[in-house]
Amino acid sequence: MKLTDYTDYSLRVMLYLALRGDELATIQEISDAYGISKNHLMKVVQRLSELGWVDTVRGRHGGLRLAANSLSLSVGEVVRQTETDLALVGCFRDERTERECVIEPHCRLKHALVAARAAFFAELDRHTIGELAQPPVELAGLLGLTPVVFMPLPEKHPASRHPSREH
Repeated sequence: MKLTDYTDYSLRVMLYLALRGDELATIQEISDAYGISKNHLMKVVQRLSELGWVDTVRGRHGGLRLAANSLSLSVGEVVRQTETDLALVGCFRDERTERECVIEPHCRLKHALVAARAAFFAELDRHTIGELAQPPVELAGLLGLTPVVFMPLPEKHPASRHPSREH
């Protein structure tokens, strides 16, 4: 099975945005980082936005960022939503295809391919966008980004009470 460039670019955009955290990124920055067409990325980003996976901010200081909960999306879900044709062979009929195979009533190949496709997606479903963004320092460096470091909040200690001094 070969994924389309569209799906590849969708995964790359989401990975890039995952590495940026809450910082906004532009399509141009993503295009430059990966060396891929800005025009292709515009179509990809539009779809990812329609799916609710990427937030777009318009205006002079606008850009893109991952939507809430997108880090937990499975890679399988992204592939399912961005691939246009998951039929491995012509006998995987759907509403767009009317081609029948003469051996289909007794074909075991189709069943083996159905199982293979299911196994493919089962594996992709085990991985999330957030997991793909690991290790962030190394990946960010390869993309020319300064990694976003999430610092733990300091523990809150009760304020010590000092009696006020009256003079």
